[in-house]
Amino acid sequence: MQPQPNHINITVEEKRGPETSFEQESRTEQESASAEQEPGSNFFSDTIDLIKQYISDRITLIKLQSIEKISTLAASIASGITLAVLGLFFLIFLSITLGFLFASWLDSNTAGFGIVAGIYLLLIILIVVFGKKIFGNLITKKIIQNSFKKKDGKQ
Repeated sequence: MQPQPNHINITVEEKRGPETSFEQESRTEQESASAEQEPGSNFFSDTIDLIKQYISDRITLIKLQSIEKISTLAASIASGITLAVLGLFFLIFLSITLGFLFASWLDSNTAGFGIVAGIYLLLIILIVVFGKKIFGNLITKKIIQNSFKKKDGKQ
């Protein structure tokens, strides 16, 4: 028994004869036909492709701009809520401090905390009467400024 090789290399070469004149003519006609396509059809198809790409790019840009606006708004809301909670704690402890201060001056806890409650009642009345003019315009202006603010922070 003879040992068998692990692999066999076979090379096949394809030999072509000379082309006939008919084959050469048909090949040149195909090449010239593909090169001489209607110039208008290529222009229009390229223009349509460019318009599709432009629309796709515009949609992507609008999506990115809206995501940026939403994320800026969300960050502003989170910052505002955090400041409101911290401000509320400050106000509570300041109110307690003022209540005890007035109580020590008047020798009455009821009178001291009553004065602090009266101050808050006065503030509530002022906000109800003048709040829309003061805070409404301020908040509206801030929202409009943030909506039209460019990336560099300028309008």
